[in-house]
This record gives sequence, structure tokens and C-alpha cells, in this order.
Amino acid sequence: MKADFMQQLNRQINSLDLFSRSVIGVSNDEDFIAITSIPSADETVYFDGTRDKNYNVQVTAKSKDRQECLESLTRIYKGLESLDDLPSENNSYKFQSININDFPALVLYDEQGFFIYELSITAKITIY
Repeated sequence: MKADFMQQLNRQINSLDLFSRSVIGVSNDEDFIAITSIPSADETVYFDGTRDKNYNVQVTAKSKDRQECLESLTRIYKGLESLDDLPSENNSYKFQSININDFPALVLYDEQGFFIYELSITAKITIY
């Protein structure tokens, strides 16, 4: 059974009424919010196959409106920071906690006038 953590996180982010709907992966749209998992080796594997994992996720916002990016990532930051539970729909994981690793930061201002900001989070989950 595949863990549905990213789908549930994306659903939670999309409930926050942002300037764009969040997608998993990358987007070719001019304005977007996207979440991507970042490889990490920080996990404990038990004999029964259960894993406690620190799941690293990058949230990216792109827009020509700098304030739109900052406000959306700040809303995500605040919404996830106080999150007590993020249940799996297929019982593939159990949510433990989310840690916000840093504040939203400017990564790029490109030649077409787009601002790209990122937010880094780590979720602790148990994967069955």
C-alpha cells in the first residue's frame, strides 16, 4: 500500500484559500504553488517493516506578485505549524508532527519578473 501523505498534505494546503491551488510535483503554470518531497535518509526501520520517517517537503510559490507568494507561504506556515493531525485515507501512515524548518525565503527573481519563494518543512510520520 502506497503512503498517501503527500496527497493529504496537498489537500490540507489547498484548504487554506491561497492565490493558486497547490499541486504535487512541478507546474508549468505562470503562477503556482507546488509541494515536492526532498530525499532524506533520516528514518528508523523496525523488524515488522514499519518505518518512523522524517519526511522533508519543499513548498514553492511562484508569481509576479511578491506579496502574493509571501502571504501564501506564511498562511501555509501558520496553518501547518498548528496542525495536530493529518490522517491517512488508506491507513498507510500515522501523523506525528510537522516542523517548519525556516521562514519563507526568496529563491529567485527571474528575467520575466516572476518571484519564486520556498518554505521547507519536515513531517514526522510512521509508515505502515
